[in-house]
Amino acid sequence: MSKKWEKLLSETFVSNNLNLSEEEAKTKLIDSQFQIKDLMAEKDADEQLNAAKEIAKDLNAGYSSALAHEKAKIEFLLEVIEKRRVR
Repeated sequence: MSKKWEKLLSETFVSNNLNLSEEEAKTKLIDSQFQIKDLMAEKDADEQLNAAKEIAKDLNAGYSSALAHEKAKIEFLLEVIEKRRVR
C-alpha cells in the first residue's frame, strides 16, 4: 500500500531529505507548517475564490433545499410505515 507522500513528492525531494537529522527534519516540519498557515490565509483572502464559492453556494441552494425537503418526506413516511407495522 503506497503512502500519500509517495504520490505527491518528487524523487529529488525524497532523496535530498532522506538522511536529515532529527533537528533538520523538525526545522523543515515547522517551515512546512508555517507555509500551510500562510497558504490558508492567502486562500481565505482570495476574493476571486470567495466570490466563486458564493456563486456555487447560491447555485446549490435550490438543490439543497429540494434535497432536504425530499429527505424530510422520506423520514415522515418511514415513521408512518413504522407506526402501522404489526409487531
